[in-house]
Amino acid sequence: MAELMTSEELDQFERKWKTIFTIFAVVLAGALLDHLLRSPHGVEALWCYSLGAFGLIVCLWAASKLRDAARHDAVIGGVELLGEDLSIGDSDD
Repeated sequence: MAELMTSEELDQFERKWKTIFTIFAVVLAGALLDHLLRSPHGVEALWCYSLGAFGLIVCLWAASKLRDAARHDAVIGGVELLGEDLSIGDSDD
């Protein structure tokens, strides 16, 4: 049977998962920036994609633990950037 948390335990729980979310959101953002700005190849791409995927999974897990739909949507929105064309355009534009 589930126990109810005291106010202090709830604060600790939220602080822990918000910290985890923040750390892995920074990892995910770094991987996305590296992918979008530098287009890594070879082993560097493997590390970039692996760290990004791990950051994505942990961020989504932390958002579900916090039951925070805004954090979940923000992570998904960040990943959707991969489908966007962020190039500066052709010279004949």
